[in-house]
Amino acid sequence: MDDTEAIKQLTHRYNLAFDYGEVDAYLDCWTADGFFERSNAGRSYRGHAELDDLIRTFPVDGRHFSTNFIIEVDGDGAKASSYLLYLDKDADFSVSMFGVYDDTLVRTESGWKFSERRLKVDVKERSS
Repeated sequence: MDDTEAIKQLTHRYNLAFDYGEVDAYLDCWTADGFFERSNAGRSYRGHAELDDLIRTFPVDGRHFSTNFIIEVDGDGAKASSYLLYLDKDADFSVSMFGVYDDTLVRTESGWKFSERRLKVDVKERSS
């Protein structure tokens, strides 16, 4: 499997692990000092202990879909961006959020891992 496909597969594993609350699988997607920030969440998370707290306590229940990948690999590092669509289970799986991930990844002995994920959530502007 080439690097681009491996990074896409990592993203898909991340989404599934988060959606089904699989803590170990979720943490396995990250470097030990991994960093996550969502623009509308009010806080960020760094390291496995805080990421563990995120997956166990974040108040969402739905399904994440990532698409429109742009991936640039440079040796053992990579930058990626992708769209995120979030389908909210409590709203009959309707799209409740759209955003763009900005990722930094590193190649480890066990494959690609996220070292940084920043999610910029697009917010619908209200007309006056």
